[in-house]
Amino acid sequence: MLSLGRRTCLLCSVRVRTRGGFRVPDRLEGFICGACYTAWDRTGRACAECGTPVRGAQEAGIFLERRALGHADCGALKIFAA
Repeated sequence: MLSLGRRTCLLCSVRVRTRGGFRVPDRLEGFICGACYTAWDRTGRACAECGTPVRGAQEAGIFLERRALGHADCGALKIFAA
């Protein structure tokens, strides 16, 4: 069966539907599933680099070498809704 409209999450390596996830435009096939983002959101949205929470208008991003989320200002690649 074809898996059209599915992508592999950079954090959990699971193939999920593209709708409801987040894309990483700096990467060719960069994608974060909604489940990983929701889990990070539920645990306080702490940045993997500086440890402070990502709040309000601050842009969220992904640290590829750590496979973690955090501030785009701390060096993470920005993520956008898919």
